[in-house]
Amino acid sequence: MTFKNGKFRAALVVAAVLLVFFSYLIALVRLQLVNGDYYKEQSEQKIYSTETITASRGSIYDCNGVSLVTNTTGYCVKFTRALMPKEDQNDIILSLIRLMNEYNAAYYDHLPITKTEPFAYTTDDMSSSEILELVSTLDLKEPPTVEEAMAALAEKYDLEGYTAEEQRLIAGVRYEMSLTSFSLSNPYEFAEDVSVELVSAIKQLSDEYVGVDIDTKPLRYYTDPSIAPHLLGYVGKIYAEEYEELAAKGYSMNDTVGKSGIERAMEDVLKGTDGTRVIERDSSGKVLNVTVLEEAQSGNNVVLTIDSNLQKTAQESLKNCIETIVERSDEPGRDGEDANAGAVVAVDINTGAILASASYPTYTQDEYQSNYTALATDETKPLFNRAFYGTYAPGSTFKMATGIAALEEGAVGLEEQILDTGIYTKYAPSYSPRCWYYSDYGRGHGLQDIVAALKNSCNYYFYEVADRLGIDALNQYCRKLGLGVKTGVEIGEASGILAGPDYRASIDDYWYPGDTLQAAIGQSDNLFTPLQLANYVATIVNGGTRYATHLVQGVYDAASGVCIQEEQIEVADNLHMKDENYHAIMEGMRQCATTGTAAGVFGSSYALTAGAKTGTASVPSGTANGIFVAFAPYDDPQIAVCVVVEHGAHGNYVGSVARDIFDAYFADVTVSDTVTEESVLLPAA
Repeated sequence: MTFKNGKFRAALVVAAVLLVFFSYLIALVRLQLVNGDYYKEQSEQKIYSTETITASRGSIYDCNGVSLVTNTTGYCVKFTRALMPKEDQNDIILSLIRLMNEYNAAYYDHLPITKTEPFAYTTDDMSSSEILELVSTLDLKEPPTVEEAMAALAEKYDLEGYTAEEQRLIAGVRYEMSLTSFSLSNPYEFAEDVSVELVSAIKQLSDEYVGVDIDTKPLRYYTDPSIAPHLLGYVGKIYAEEYEELAAKGYSMNDTVGKSGIERAMEDVLKGTDGTRVIERDSSGKVLNVTVLEEAQSGNNVVLTIDSNLQKTAQESLKNCIETIVERSDEPGRDGEDANAGAVVAVDINTGAILASASYPTYTQDEYQSNYTALATDETKPLFNRAFYGTYAPGSTFKMATGIAALEEGAVGLEEQILDTGIYTKYAPSYSPRCWYYSDYGRGHGLQDIVAALKNSCNYYFYEVADRLGIDALNQYCRKLGLGVKTGVEIGEASGILAGPDYRASIDDYWYPGDTLQAAIGQSDNLFTPLQLANYVATIVNGGTRYATHLVQGVYDAASGVCIQEEQIEVADNLHMKDENYHAIMEGMRQCATTGTAAGVFGSSYALTAGAKTGTASVPSGTANGIFVAFAPYDDPQIAVCVVVEHGAHGNYVGSVARDIFDAYFADVTVSDTVTEESVLLPAA
């Protein structure tokens, strides 16, 4: 019985093996003979996609041909929708983020929410473009709380099951993908300028990163990332809200476009013409062939009016000046402990060309790319272009305008002397403004003509001539001098405020006669940009021709080097001053620089004969702002400079920046180093 049972079991095993064998045989027959053609077709199926070959942008040079911005070739990481499994998308993104962090590599994430708990918005302005963009993307009616935003993002991008911080990281990338319209026809660029080591790591993990591709593209390269970031600007990806307008100009969704500065202003000439190629892949995503249909053509080159060496001097001197004011604020008779920001602009007197422009605090292009959030949330506002958009009361630097208007209109004679008794009493007892000299020394300046009044910055003199003149006549001349009027610079600017009845009416307020006195010395509502003040001085010292300011010297064809757009020198207005009045204003500024309130900066031993005017402008809180304007040389004016330091205390404290710029500009002139701001202890008005 046992023997028979053993034979039966053996037969049963053999039968089972044969059954399995024949099952595999049938399956093979079905695969190879019955459905062989179908599976062969599937294995050989190819995926074709048409992609853009990104054209190199044109380069940017300074006025001497020194390269400021050019291009280099770098690796970028892209997502291809057709190859990336939708159900695994979040896992792939999270894994890739962790890999990027291992290599300390940056990737695109402009979601305006901090990346770690407790979550918070990166801006306090709930009406900012970043917040409004988030509201639109999440299809909400009003800005949500951070908690509401995170919940909406988790729902929109199916992030349930991830930790809160993982949700934030994934959402940042998915949000970028939404903004750039990631689709079957539009790949998403996750990161650019990644290292060879990171590229190698991604390729080694290609099975994990399905749909993640490595490509090459031209990248912006800043020769010195610290030079003129506010002027040069930056480039970035096109977002959905920009695309409709740019698509009409031939842009694709993955193009890079100028976002600010010269990069934006000269976009039309810097942008090249993209090419196209067809990518052939197998079903696993492996590239089989690339066919170029149209080669890319580089953009044209832009040459700027700025001198990179002068720009460096301006940036370094402004920084050093502010730090010195703070360091020395504890010395007897000095203040300015709260000095923390400022700007300087230098312009060509005879063309309106901007030779240098710096704002402080500042940043580098590298910092912008790697640490934008920190820069954007910094209370000192390093991203803010104070030179073109900061508006400041001009203080006594305004007095040339008052003097010109009064002389031209006959409100005061060229030789007429006005007695400064210290306190202006015409509107007493309700209003009795004082000359700064009386406030400091208990007496007035005595008899003053226009030259002495500018040299000594006599408030009383300008109170009187402005009262005779009237605000309407004064402002006619101010507008011709460019005060409260945009200068025309290509990258944008603030218009400022010209004090007067028109402005007061715009804010539903009234203009009183006493307001004219304050306006005459650069206070009241007067607010101008450093760029306006520099151009205002240039207009005065060139005889009254106000040029539109500009940063572009010319545009050159990238292939041939031929100039295709020359410098545009434009006359914006003209003030035809009488010669005697012009010379009186010039002499007043010369004496101010040699023996007056600006003598501590230049003095009589300075190698160049310069003209200058100091200004000290009261602000709502903190130490007064220090303002300084100057030009050189006196006999043949070529360059005008304006320096503003917030809470800089006195105009003569900040004049060292103008002096450093003159020293650099006129490098062939031996400049005496014996003159310092301590040479004259007289405070600047």
